[in-house]
Amino acid sequence: MVVARFHYRHQGELAHGYLKSAGIDAALLVDDAGGMEVGMAFSNPARLLVRPEDSAEARRVLRDAGILDEKG
Repeated sequence: MVVARFHYRHQGELAHGYLKSAGIDAALLVDDAGGMEVGMAFSNPARLLVRPEDSAEARRVLRDAGILDEKG
């Protein structure tokens, strides 16, 4: 389940690290040609995925870290 989207790979990597530190398994899917085509992320943002049963906790961790706002 997608819990967040990012226009820049490094933002997604940071968020992924927060989830990993909290013990939440997550995957970051990025289609930017291995970092060579950064502009691709604006039409196809990086997606941070977790298991559906972890989504609420993942969003809480990301909100507490200031990565997601109250809506996100």
